[in-house]
Amino acid sequence: MSDTLFDALANSERERAAGNLNAAQQWLERADRIAPNNAVVRLHLAGILLAQGDPRARTLYDEVAQGTDVREAWLGLAAAALRLGDPPQAAAALARVLSQHAHAADDIATVAGAVADAAGASGWCALDGAGMLAVSLRGHAPTADLDGRPLPLRRHAGSGLHKGRLPQGWEAGQAVRVLGPAGPLLGSPIAIARIARVEGFADSTDGDLHGWAWCPNDADRAPLLSVVPQDGGPAISVVADDEEVRVGSSRPFARPRGFHIPAARLRHLTGPVRVLGRDGRNLTGSPLDPSAERVSAERAAASVAHMFPAPGQDAAPPPGLIPLPAVPAHLAGGPPAGGATKRPVDIVVPVYGGLGHTLACLDSVLADLPDWARVVVVDDASPDPLVVEALRELAGARRITLLAQTVNRGFPGAANIGMRLDAKRDVVLLNSDTLVPPGWLHRLREAAYAAPAIGSATPFSNDATILSYPAIDLPNAIPDLAETIRLDSLAQRANPGAAALVDLPTAVGFCMYIKRDCLNTTGLLREDLFGQGYGEENDFCIRARHLGWRHVAASGIFVAHVGGQSFGAARQHLITRNLRLLNRVHPGYDALIRDFQHADPMSEPRRRLDIERWKQLRPRQDSVLLVTHGRGGGVQRRVNERAQALRAEGLRPIVIWPVGRRDGQGRDCVLGDGPEGGTPNLRFAVPEELAALVRLLKADRPIRAEIHHLIGHNHAILGLFRRLQIPYEVIIHDYSWFCPRINLVGADQRYCGEPDVAQCEACVADAGTTNDADTPPRALRRQSAEELAGATRIIVPSQDVATRIRRHFPGTEPQAEAWENDADIPPGPPPPAAAGAARIAVIGAIGIEKGYNVLLACARDAAERALPLSFHLVGYSSDDRRLLDTGKVHITGRYEEHEAVTLAVAQRAQLAWLPSIWPETWCFTLTQAWRAGLRVAAFDIGTPAERIRRTGRGWLFPLGLPPGALNTQFMMLAQSPAAVQVNPRAAPGRLATR
Repeated sequence: MSDTLFDALANSERERAAGNLNAAQQWLERADRIAPNNAVVRLHLAGILLAQGDPRARTLYDEVAQGTDVREAWLGLAAAALRLGDPPQAAAALARVLSQHAHAADDIATVAGAVADAAGASGWCALDGAGMLAVSLRGHAPTADLDGRPLPLRRHAGSGLHKGRLPQGWEAGQAVRVLGPAGPLLGSPIAIARIARVEGFADSTDGDLHGWAWCPNDADRAPLLSVVPQDGGPAISVVADDEEVRVGSSRPFARPRGFHIPAARLRHLTGPVRVLGRDGRNLTGSPLDPSAERVSAERAAASVAHMFPAPGQDAAPPPGLIPLPAVPAHLAGGPPAGGATKRPVDIVVPVYGGLGHTLACLDSVLADLPDWARVVVVDDASPDPLVVEALRELAGARRITLLAQTVNRGFPGAANIGMRLDAKRDVVLLNSDTLVPPGWLHRLREAAYAAPAIGSATPFSNDATILSYPAIDLPNAIPDLAETIRLDSLAQRANPGAAALVDLPTAVGFCMYIKRDCLNTTGLLREDLFGQGYGEENDFCIRARHLGWRHVAASGIFVAHVGGQSFGAARQHLITRNLRLLNRVHPGYDALIRDFQHADPMSEPRRRLDIERWKQLRPRQDSVLLVTHGRGGGVQRRVNERAQALRAEGLRPIVIWPVGRRDGQGRDCVLGDGPEGGTPNLRFAVPEELAALVRLLKADRPIRAEIHHLIGHNHAILGLFRRLQIPYEVIIHDYSWFCPRINLVGADQRYCGEPDVAQCEACVADAGTTNDADTPPRALRRQSAEELAGATRIIVPSQDVATRIRRHFPGTEPQAEAWENDADIPPGPPPPAAAGAARIAVIGAIGIEKGYNVLLACARDAAERALPLSFHLVGYSSDDRRLLDTGKVHITGRYEEHEAVTLAVAQRAQLAWLPSIWPETWCFTLTQAWRAGLRVAAFDIGTPAERIRRTGRGWLFPLGLPPGALNTQFMMLAQSPAAVQVNPRAAPGRLATR
């Protein structure tokens, strides 16, 4: 949790404790903007809203409950629905929380009784984490059973509840059903598996066992864990009760507790152990072998003693195998034997949960199954009876071969069971959350047999680490089957045949074709190291590499993969641990992968696939190229608007962004079909690949280009227009054309006044540049003059900008075209005069050039003089803490564009202030303030001053007016904000009273 978020939550709690619910709500709304959709924040906010009778509480509780299944959210939803007169929704929420979460009867009785009475329900039932069942049913004796076995209940006179303790071992059951005369009570059936579920992680260091565990649906309980040796020895019990352990979890109100068993207590054990929760299931990371390091050291030493026995000593017997050998990952063996004869194939699909994904996967596989292949599903002791039944039905229909397990073994163990089924067949390891297109298996097999030494082949996917497409460094959308088939068809066209194969350091296990010859020489997956999975296929591939087998990417195939769904909060812990183990047994593994990513041999197959997608997207109309930077902000907004306008004209907007090369040597540009992008691999080195870019773009029939920004680009990009024989226009958004710092603010954090170039050189020497280039001011102006001279038009948003551009580039004729029509903005009702403290709204992201220092100085002056004045920042700043410390600034936090006006109105301000100290070229926040019905005060500089002067909707102050004088003006204007406005004919900086 960031300090800023922590402060907001702490301040809200302080205000709540003091009874200031409105202030507490403001702090929580700020926290919600700092951490959007954070369930903890939203639960607290819902509680404050509920306390004030605000109906929005129900919506927030519902969103959190549906998204996270937190007990507090369901109870809050029940209370909110009850208060809003909706007993059916209250009853539904109560039934959900009673059936899925543990509850002490005394804690739940009041709210459960109120909801049941309001909804006309005959009663309710609840189960606590110790197995005590409590039932409320007026006038009748309830009946209860555990998986069909009757449960005795006894009425307690004091509470009026019927109670009964579940039998020993109840945690392994399925459901408790409680009935009254009218049928099931609220909360019935109670899902035992949900209440008994333990989530956690186990690891080992230097022979110990440590980790964490908790019961997500019984969070008050400290879990009792069992450490069970796989060789059948006696179990060791340990309670996870260390509440000081720090475990990252996205689940609100998570209460993981740490556990630790020292190495000395485990020294008698040799071999893997299982760490089990009370539900009998492995923690994530289990099984594991805490003795592995010790045994490896002993056997390594014994191996040397066996090779070189001391004089007079009998040779020691050969030691056993070393569990953790260490062989450099990059080493590759000589050509292996075999690998040339095609074999039939077993498609091995380990299954644990995810009914919908699993059935969709199997449907896609079975829809196009060759007669030389079969589907082998390993049910890894799934806890979901619907999954078990669905797999049995498929097996009964002889569509799959089902290998059902009674003990959960994790992905490596389940995969090994499937791979052992027939020692003469090749194997495809396929995740149960994948979708495969027609013909995938035939083509994947052909890729694997393109050369005898190929041991494995893996296709492209949306989620496949080094084989991800289109993006390799960001999450990709998960395609449905139709989109999977479309992408696969394009992949076949882009990367056909064996020529599209790329050697890999390792396969990726979501869809991995393995030749039986490779499998037989390398061995199966290691079940003793990698727990539930992650890293086991990488270990296999490095072992196969040592034996001379190659691993290839089949880039002409695309398989969809949901990915990242397993193991809950423990997932990242498991990945981190298993990567550590990979580097332990294969030193240099990380470097091997890093070198592959740096070289990125998959970039060309990805680009060819993007080109095919680009061709498919290509419409028949002409296009316009929009060159911009990648920094977002007002430039991005304007590019978006231009793209929309071009589409309305029947033209295709093609956006060109700059990106750094992956090797850090130079700049690339990347194309997007409009500002939405979507083709991140259409990147071309500039100037080296301009010819290839021209060949691609010619078919898009560009008629002109608009240069919105060149920051980040190699300026050789302008040669593209010459080669395409199209004109270009320049749209000026800021002063990067002559100021290497872009905004005319120097090292002293003040507007520079636009001095001669010699002073600009000195400024840059002191303050550096902010334009991603090292071009000195004099050379920059010379370069820009040439580029502006080549433009058919130079578009600027205001006369102020036109004047500055003409001054620095004599001979240019900028044309002023406003980004927005101020006349279209309806004047809002006059804000009320301040009834007490004056409230001044400040909108946007406030950094130095946007007036941070001025705002801070005004806030401090207001605090020192105890002025009845406060500033309300709709947005955020470069240093929120210093502003908040004054006690005179309230900050909402970041907002989406569509929220700005509503947020500004909510501040109940008398006026808005733009504290910007540089000559802004437009200022969209000025528009937002006007749309919020606020007149605006600003310094008399730049386009905002021009707009205020033209419309008369605000006031202009001389730049540099001291903080005390500014505050005096604010308080005067706040008392009668409609009485004073700027005279459109007044000299700059002069206020006039009408």
